[in-house]
Amino acid sequence: MKDDLSAEICFYDFCSEGLTFSDPDLVFGISATREKIFRLLQKGQSLEPKDAQKLQCVDPYVLSNIQGLPDDYDEDDPNQPFEKWWWHLKAIKEGRFLERLFLGLARWTS
Repeated sequence: MKDDLSAEICFYDFCSEGLTFSDPDLVFGISATREKIFRLLQKGQSLEPKDAQKLQCVDPYVLSNIQGLPDDYDEDDPNQPFEKWWWHLKAIKEGRFLERLFLGLARWTS
């Protein structure tokens, strides 16, 4: 089972490199792969130290290279919670994520 998690983290790392080259074939795997990692961790799979270190590097890499996201990227899912930022990549790129976050909080508190 750890091999599944390790493989997903490696694939997530590979897909994230697509942001550097604006390669849509790679980038379109980011959200779904990050979701698989999230679900495997929720099921109780533990991270090997090398995988934890890689994941701690790849998440910030994705966010810091978000401008490489292709303009036709359409995998955002506004129904996903804000904690799952990987489903809001286009909104992050376009500077709309904070607006969504604040509107969501406003609805939650009213």
